[in-house]
Amino acid sequence: MTRPQITRRLFLATAAGGALILAAGCVPDMPVMRAPGGAANLGFGLWAGVPGARFGDRVDRAVGPRRIRGPRRWTHPITRQNMTIYVRTKRDSSGTKTAYYTMRPDGTALARVFDSRPGRPDRYFTGDAFVPMGPWRSGMVKRYDMSEYAKGRPTRYTVSIRVTRAAFTHKGVAGSMEYVWTQKTPSGRKTAELRYIHSPGIGFVDIDNLMK
Repeated sequence: MTRPQITRRLFLATAAGGALILAAGCVPDMPVMRAPGGAANLGFGLWAGVPGARFGDRVDRAVGPRRIRGPRRWTHPITRQNMTIYVRTKRDSSGTKTAYYTMRPDGTALARVFDSRPGRPDRYFTGDAFVPMGPWRSGMVKRYDMSEYAKGRPTRYTVSIRVTRAAFTHKGVAGSMEYVWTQKTPSGRKTAELRYIHSPGIGFVDIDNLMK
């Protein structure tokens, strides 16, 4: 479930973006198209680190210890839904962390559907939203109802994405995007809050744990 906070002007921009999605059959790739008032259309290529890439295109991109590969077909073990996913891996001293991402049906974000990391049970997700996609404006917030499954047991959360800077220059790279991802329990207790920055041609470039 998505509960956006949206202005009339952004609603019109979103509606226009939706028309493009219907026409093209996928989220249009405009890696970061600036618009007046701090708005941008955030494309799949910004996350993938491949300028011009659209969701569904072949990607095999490595930057440092991180690598994104896809697309692949995968069946979600909870929903039994067949979906297109991209595999993101990261190598560090503890081993390899692996996550699967797909596009949300509403086109507003990339969603995790699987996460595996050393020393923890594998996790599966439904209703997630993790990386903003499509039309966003600086300061805009969207909230989603997500369930996380570990050892077959679901835990429900509300996650939110707040785009703090839809398009800015980060370390000399124009068109970068910064957002804050927050996770809360149904009672409102915050369990995670992370700030991310993605830059064109690179993908993920910075993270900050705001819970510290």
